[in-house]
Amino acid sequence: MEQNFGFVDMLEERRKDCDFFWATRPMNPLLPHMLPTELVYNRDEIIQSVLLDAQVRAVIETMAKTTAVDVKDVENNARAMINEMASRADLATVRWLGIFITKAMKRMFWRIYVNEINLSNLRRETQISQIQYVYVPTHRSYLDFILLSYILFSYDMALPNIAAGMDFYNMKIIGELLRKTGAFYIRRSFSNDLLYKQIFRSYINNIVSHSDRAIEFFLEGTRSRSQKSTMPKYGLLAIILESLLQGDVPDIHFIPMSISYERPPEELLFTYEILGVPKPKESTAGLFRSFSILQKPFSYGRIYFNIGKPISARQFVDTVHRKRKVINPSFKISSSIVEDVAYHIIESHKNNTVLMPINIVALLFNERLQMKPKEPYTLDSLTKDYRWFKNFITKKLRALMYETKKINDNDEIKQEILESLKPHDELIVFDSLNTLKLKQRHKASKLLNQSSNIKGHSLSERTMQIAVPAINIAIYINPTLTFLAETAFFTATIEENGTQNGIAFERYQVLRKLLSTEFVIRPSEDKDLIKTEWERTLNILLSEDCLYIAKDSIRPGKNTQLFSILHNVILPFIDVIYVICTLLFEWNERTSDKLTDRTILVEAQKEVERLMLETRDWCQHPYCLSLDLYNTTWFNLLSQGIIITHPERSNIYQTDKAKLAYLIDVLRELPLRRPVGTYVDALPFIILTSSVNTQAKL
Repeated sequence: MEQNFGFVDMLEERRKDCDFFWATRPMNPLLPHMLPTELVYNRDEIIQSVLLDAQVRAVIETMAKTTAVDVKDVENNARAMINEMASRADLATVRWLGIFITKAMKRMFWRIYVNEINLSNLRRETQISQIQYVYVPTHRSYLDFILLSYILFSYDMALPNIAAGMDFYNMKIIGELLRKTGAFYIRRSFSNDLLYKQIFRSYINNIVSHSDRAIEFFLEGTRSRSQKSTMPKYGLLAIILESLLQGDVPDIHFIPMSISYERPPEELLFTYEILGVPKPKESTAGLFRSFSILQKPFSYGRIYFNIGKPISARQFVDTVHRKRKVINPSFKISSSIVEDVAYHIIESHKNNTVLMPINIVALLFNERLQMKPKEPYTLDSLTKDYRWFKNFITKKLRALMYETKKINDNDEIKQEILESLKPHDELIVFDSLNTLKLKQRHKASKLLNQSSNIKGHSLSERTMQIAVPAINIAIYINPTLTFLAETAFFTATIEENGTQNGIAFERYQVLRKLLSTEFVIRPSEDKDLIKTEWERTLNILLSEDCLYIAKDSIRPGKNTQLFSILHNVILPFIDVIYVICTLLFEWNERTSDKLTDRTILVEAQKEVERLMLETRDWCQHPYCLSLDLYNTTWFNLLSQGIIITHPERSNIYQTDKAKLAYLIDVLRELPLRRPVGTYVDALPFIILTSSVNTQAKL
């Protein structure tokens, strides 16, 4: 990435000005949807339009007949639903919140970098276009929608209609405040409520066509606790695309936005959630308790807000689809088109992710701990490794790492590393001997002992002591996998004495398919496309001397350090697939429990804990305890037809044992190399005690 490529610290000016005068400045927010006045609906007009919608009326009348309820009662129910749902924009509320949010942002974060060039391009485009805009940010923290609104307000742009969950609606006072900043509320599940479903569909159609504000929603649905992209949710996206068929707007532009946190405020909570501890319920009291994060200035470092190129819906929904809608009003856009749009957005999210120094430090420290567990990792050693690996990931894999100045010599690199560790002094530090150490973040708490609340297996205290700091580190490694995944797959296919091209390619295909859900790679049956991807990845590794070709065989090269890093970082993901496949294959012999998504989580985590503590085989890395990995593996096997829904009971599952047996054989044949060290053994050598109050954090 080029130096200073459009990024500006938006807090720099805020630190000079009076927050009150800035928030109350004269402004005329830029409205991104340029509609004729008569086509712009206010809140009451949108509500009325929804209630008069032909399909909503049809559902109301049908429900009244089938339930023998008066039509007026059903209409009142419908009116309550849309009033609960609809946003109510209020600039005065936004101004007052802007004062408090500015003070919080300046206290929490050292810098908030915004790609101002791309934002300026977006502003310019919205001033001359009649299309509707949909902001689609990554979802890495509860702060995401606040941050986006804050940035838009700072640049005199109107706040969008923001899709929000009912958890926020139920927060006293806060729910209505958020509504006045643009939030509209969606129930978690309403597939069986035909009236609510139709009202929601009509409401989205109306704000696409008749709101002069943009729309904002999180394609991933929920926060990514792992800090990498997660599988998209298609429901709201499909409804927005269907709105284009109505012909009320010429086009819809999706604006992907990638938000990178140096340290997400929920960092420790994410670690516990990954291990199965339920997140605290959203509440106003909980929000006020969270203000403790303001105690230490700049404790969350930097944020990078990067804006991708607009994605036009008309690339996917053209005039042919619109004509079909006119001829057949019940025509729906195919699921493959919705998936196409979703994967394009996620791909933009990935490409525009900005890596932080902590991501590389965490990756290198994880590698050192496993390969040289008793050898101190000094600042000099880390600086050397950091410089080399940063060059590889930015130059060869084109990962984005923004720098405020050109860094050449070792002293400047050391300074970059040390600066990056400041927000993480509760997790990873240099000790008095200049040796990199982890801090013990886990403290026993009453919450952790309430096994009835645990989503997975109730892990032992010893396991928690090992897993919490290890998974905390892994969370910072994960963003690098956005760029490393394909090269990492490759290293898991090559034997020490070499592997024939054809066999390596077949293994790569299997891994790519099995891990497509984990890394949000669209599955493809096009061998030519996968072959091109494979060859591109091979050429990168050949150029780094990580591999070399002798005759028709691919062999490990002299760059064993790169090979080892890539191989070890992918091991936990492969190990978990193997363990789950084995459990599923042996399910009836191991347990009398019915196979459900809940029981497999419990059994998998229980088995991984046993393997980690008692063996030297599969699942030696504590990240294998992650419930996220089990969920993505389960979803992947379900999508492949390896797990099958019971024909009579939707919450019970069966397995295709022939397919499982094949997968298990393929995974056993992979030339996986086990690191010489493990977190279980190494932790005593690299751990420091910490005064973190886990109970307070939870």
